[in-house]
Amino acid sequence: MRRVPRERLKRAFENRELQVHYQPKFHLDTSELRGVEALLRWHTPANDWISPSIFVPMLEETGLIGEVGAWLFEQAAADADWWRRRGLDIGRIALNVSPLQLRSDDFLPWVLNMCGSWNSQGTALDIELTESALLSEPERIVDAMEALVGANVRFALDDFGMGYSSLDLLMRLPVSYLKIDRSFIARMLTSCKASALVEAIVRMAHEIGVETIAEGIETADQLQRLWELNCEIGQGHYFCPAMAREPLLEWLRARPSFRRPHDRPSQDTSMSDRHRNVAAAIAAAGYDIT
Repeated sequence: MRRVPRERLKRAFENRELQVHYQPKFHLDTSELRGVEALLRWHTPANDWISPSIFVPMLEETGLIGEVGAWLFEQAAADADWWRRRGLDIGRIALNVSPLQLRSDDFLPWVLNMCGSWNSQGTALDIELTESALLSEPERIVDAMEALVGANVRFALDDFGMGYSSLDLLMRLPVSYLKIDRSFIARMLTSCKASALVEAIVRMAHEIGVETIAEGIETADQLQRLWELNCEIGQGHYFCPAMAREPLLEWLRARPSFRRPHDRPSQDTSMSDRHRNVAAAIAAAGYDIT
């Protein structure tokens, strides 16, 4: 894996090379907007995009994740207010939290204080945690999660099935969503095992009273299968890539409701005319989403 020196990361942060992009999430049956996920992006002065899989682990390793994570929370709140003043109620914003942030003594009071301003603006916070983040000090983490649930925070267990799944811990966690990893979604139409695992995750989630979120939806056939399984929420390039706040506003204003899977034409496509029309509308507004 390509390594990034701490000094380079810190300079990138100070020079505002790090950006926040947002990918919308939709109710798969009604096409209702169910919020957005905030995602870190690094755009260098040389016009290169550095993958989060490279720089996010380096943020954690160098200890910069706390400072950058706090900025991410504040930027998301500012962007939610920016959308609201332009007539868009984004609903809930999901942010990924690292194990280091979660175990910090300052994290819980800081987020509780942040939630007060978020809720007063009509925006709510979702926190996405990986299974591995919960393995250390689970009792302490569960207590913190329950305190945040009382402040209108909802939790998603991210990349479910890819970590060290503990069903006992899952029973104790106050989670609202299980996120089905994109690798399962990508293979579920060609692999019987992947399909069975997706179905099992959805059924288990329903039995314990939580919703499922499928990430990485790329095609109408995947959407059709997820609808058949009664997966509630989805995100992916089939609907919309992650975008900065300005082009996302134009996209959401211009987007038609996607067809319910059982009404769609039989011919599959991952980039239909409706996507091109919306992309044209965004381009006409002066934004580049390539």
